[in-house]
Formats: sequence, structure tokens, C-alpha cells
Amino acid sequence: MNQLKLSTANLVILIAGAVMLIASFLDFTKAKATVTFGDITIHVSTGGGNAWSSGRFLIATIPALLGIVMAAHVAVDAFASGVKPPENVLGLNWNQIHLVLGLQATIMMLAFLIQSTSPLDKGIGLFLMLLAAIALLVGAVLRMQEPASGSAPPAV
Repeated sequence: MNQLKLSTANLVILIAGAVMLIASFLDFTKAKATVTFGDITIHVSTGGGNAWSSGRFLIATIPALLGIVMAAHVAVDAFASGVKPPENVLGLNWNQIHLVLGLQATIMMLAFLIQSTSPLDKGIGLFLMLLAAIALLVGAVLRMQEPASGSAPPAV
């Protein structure tokens, strides 16, 4: 029986990339509405927009796209036996590319978290995307620590 094994790092990246994509379609922010009936004022939180909504389309979708690229590379390496991506892209190997993309996604999601809006204005999609971005970074760091795929196991 031919079993395909993913390393822990690649599994983390694959799952985090999928979570990042799914979370990008959830509420990124919440919209607030105020309804006044005479002396009574009611504050209502309604669904805001997701990362793909107008007004934040490109800037909020970049972390999702980075997660998709990372997960796609892992999936191609693991499941597409006839496809071999190049060893280096622009002078960087794939471990370095994963590290840069994971770091960029994490920094961008942290920036969305600490921007000057109220914490109650942030939606579940933002928090799930932040967790997925951190997982992408952790997976990339774990990839850096793995032995090279073609190297022999360490001697005992």
C-alpha cells in the first residue's frame, strides 16, 4: 500500500491555508447601527463585510492569498506526483519563501488587529485569519528545521 506522508510542518501549512481561505469569507468587521425611538437609543451590531468586500478588497485579501499560495505549494509537492516546482524562485528556496510569506501574512493580520477601531468592531473572520496566519508562520519555521528531503538520516 502506497501511503503519502506529510510532515508536521506541511500539514500545519495545508490546514492553516484552508482555514485562512474559509475565514476570509466570514465577517472581517462588524457594522454598527444606532436606532433612536424618542428618548430610547438602541445600538445594534450587524454583519459587516468580509475580507473580499469592497473597501478592503486588496489589502485584506493579501494574507488570504499568501496562505493559498503556501498551501497550494505544499499540496502540489505532496499530491501531484508528476509536477515538480523549481528548486529556487528569485534566488530563494521554498523554505525561505514559506517563511517570508508566513511572516508577511502574520504582520498584516496583527496590523488589522491593532488598528484604532474598537475590539468589538472586529469580526470572527479577522480573528480566525490571524490564528491561521500565525499557524502559517509556525509551519514555515518548522519547515526550516526539517532535514533536507534528499539528505540521509542523522547517524546514531
